[in-house]
Amino acid sequence: MTKWTAIDPGGGGLNPNQLTEFNGNAWFDGNTGTQGRQLYKLGFDGSVTKWTASNPGGGGLNPGNITDFAGNAWFGGNAGGALGRQLYKLGFDGSVTQWTAIPNLNPSVGGNADFFTTFNDALWFTGSAPEGGQLYKLGDDGSVTKWTALNTAGGGLNPQNLFTFANALWFNGQTASGRQLFKLGADGSVTQWTAVPGGFDPQLVSQAAFDPDSTPSSIFENAAWLQGTSTATGTELYKLGADGSVTLWKDINPGPGGSFPTDWARFA
Repeated sequence: MTKWTAIDPGGGGLNPNQLTEFNGNAWFDGNTGTQGRQLYKLGFDGSVTKWTASNPGGGGLNPGNITDFAGNAWFGGNAGGALGRQLYKLGFDGSVTQWTAIPNLNPSVGGNADFFTTFNDALWFTGSAPEGGQLYKLGDDGSVTKWTALNTAGGGLNPQNLFTFANALWFNGQTASGRQLFKLGADGSVTQWTAVPGGFDPQLVSQAAFDPDSTPSSIFENAAWLQGTSTATGTELYKLGADGSVTLWKDINPGPGGSFPTDWARFA
């Protein structure tokens, strides 16, 4: 094993996070001695380069959730001041551009493993709005659109735990009756899919674990397998079928206590 860097040894070290491959290099969020957390590049030749020096007096850029989409990499970063966290673009040429200037947009907030999600030639994420968190779309042309304005009197939709399945994007969204399953169709329509009293609070079983060693997806046998909640059974295993049906698949721990299925692995 080789220690590859000795950056900021007296200030807590580089502490790299979220390595993401893009354009033949690995990019990550790392600590600096005096400029907070910035974007770093690990080159194909093994070189390590601090790539940005943004917002140095406000705690740094703090890049998060770097995602390759439409020939560029996109991430959330701290713009400082009243703008707070914004959407940034890392271009194929290495340029870094603050892409939005929506006050406290806070892209991709909330939920375990809640990252930018690609669906239907667009990148989807959660962002703040005056009426609370809503679903946003980044088009392959670079346009940014607030896609929903739901639950505006209740603090917003606050989408979490986005995943793609059966030609749709599914997510956990806030309603007046608690958190429910929502569907974004290929036509752009957004539909509340469940109405479980007290809230269903759905997420993929592997998402609930937030475990990088867990099977990356809980989608197999033409179904998405969810952790879901009801007042009668507690939190148990549910099946979302390709036909859109939602079924309590197994009440593993009978009664209101629930079994909380939170990890997933396939075995041949």
